[in-house]
Amino acid sequence: MIAMELAEHPGEWGIVQRPASITRASSAAQAIRSGRLSAYPAGEFEAVARSVVEQGRVEHRVYARYVGAKK
Repeated sequence: MIAMELAEHPGEWGIVQRPASITRASSAAQAIRSGRLSAYPAGEFEAVARSVVEQGRVEHRVYARYVGAKK
């Protein structure tokens, strides 16, 4: 569902996960980039993991965006 929403807005970054650790966030981002998750075909999505501090709390996030199929 999130992948479809991203595809409707090409190039826009969206938060797709908030895992418990940066290690899990990095692993999820890699899975999206490589196409290991069927909802995110390889080469059609970019993904990054980031740790964000808001009001003294650290939150780990996975951001992704749809870039379209490579030709």
